[in-house]
Amino acid sequence: MQHAGILRPRSLIVAHLLLLLAEQPRHGYELAESLRDWEFEGVTTSTVYRELARLEEEGLVRSFWQASQARGPARHMYELTPGGHDDLASSADDIRGLIGHLNEFLSRFVTVQPAVDVAHEEPIEEGSATPRRRFWRAQ
Repeated sequence: MQHAGILRPRSLIVAHLLLLLAEQPRHGYELAESLRDWEFEGVTTSTVYRELARLEEEGLVRSFWQASQARGPARHMYELTPGGHDDLASSADDIRGLIGHLNEFLSRFVTVQPAVDVAHEEPIEEGSATPRRRFWRAQ
C-alpha cells in the first residue's frame, strides 16, 4: 500500500504553521515560538518568515498590518485564506495516512523484535511497556 503523504511528504512545520494560523491570526515571531514549544529544533524566525512568504505566494496565507495595543510599531500579522484551510485539511489527511502507516510498521516490528531490553540486557515481561529508543544516537 502506498501513502501519498510518504511519497510526497508535506513539511510538518508547514502543517503546524497552517494549524496555528487556523486557530487565530499571528505574527511570525509568535509562530516561531510556538514551533519551538512543539519541540521543532532549529526553527528560526527567518525560517518561519521564509515559509510564510512562500505560503502567501501560493495564496494559502494573507498578511496585514495590525496596530500595536501597547506603544510600539504595528505588527505584520498572518492569517489563513480559504485555500489555506483546504490545504490544512489535506495536511491532516496526509498525517492520518502517515499515522496509519507508522502504526502498521510498529505492529510488524513487534513480530520481529526480540523481547529483550537492549539497555539492560534483560528479558521484557510480556505485557510490559517496551523501552523508548532514539532513532539516532550520538557516538
